[in-house]
Amino acid sequence: MNTSLRATLLAACLLLPLSACQQQKAETAPPPPVAITADAIGHYCGMNLADHPGPKGQILVGGRDRPVWLSSVRDTFAFTMLPEEEKDVRAIYVTDVGQAPDPRKPDLTVWIEARKAWYVVGSRQRGGMGEAEPFPFGDEAAARRFAADNGGVIKRFAEVTEDEILHPTLPSEQTAADEPAEQGGNHGGGHGAGHGGTP
Repeated sequence: MNTSLRATLLAACLLLPLSACQQQKAETAPPPPVAITADAIGHYCGMNLADHPGPKGQILVGGRDRPVWLSSVRDTFAFTMLPEEEKDVRAIYVTDVGQAPDPRKPDLTVWIEARKAWYVVGSRQRGGMGEAEPFPFGDEAAARRFAADNGGVIKRFAEVTEDEILHPTLPSEQTAADEPAEQGGNHGGGHGAGHGGTP
């Protein structure tokens, strides 16, 4: 076998695994986020996403043409935690609060993969449903500035607990919970206070 033919075959053999790897990556890459449409309805509240301020979420599930729309980031987390929801999740996206001057009016065209975001949990700011909300940021420094101004702690997606999502307490409610019962007590309320059928 001449030298040039041997070199060509060797190059082809070396490129085959690389090509297969690139094809596998393309097959396993998460689907991109979908633009919010006028008929996008929140999975839990049954209302149009445009009816609420605050950051939103979308979950792309295998076998479904359209995303599961969520009216808040809290609802987005809840979908991944509740046992009755679909588990063939291909991608989770949330709006990046850090890309807008007002966290209650984020740019709904700017999405970040939820598992790559930084979250401020337990801040004084409320979500679009008037409840406690994890505020997502694509940039850690922006999340730290938000926490410095509004309170709360910074967490990654996997660090946010079910208790913080399904049974959140706003700072004002925490203060009330520490008072004697005759002075008001805890006004709490779990996930579902404003969303039918969700615990």
